[in-house]
Amino acid sequence: MTILAGVITANFYMSVTSSNLVNLAAKYMILKESRRSLRGQCPFHEDAGESLMISPDKNIFKCFGCGKEGGPAEFKFAIEQLNKA
Repeated sequence: MTILAGVITANFYMSVTSSNLVNLAAKYMILKESRRSLRGQCPFHEDAGESLMISPDKNIFKCFGCGKEGGPAEFKFAIEQLNKA
């Protein structure tokens, strides 16, 4: 495992950063096509609508409800409640 006593190693961070955000997010939420992006209910807060948008071209996400945003690493850390050390 690459996480030792709460410390995230560079190899783990690089592998997550280069991940495909759409594939990662699809494990935790239902994604629907919306023009050039994908949208879905944000897993980080109670979301009645579909406020989380993912840009597959840029490999980034943004929630217009809670404000969370970033790439694959930020999504994975937030979803698993990990902290970057």
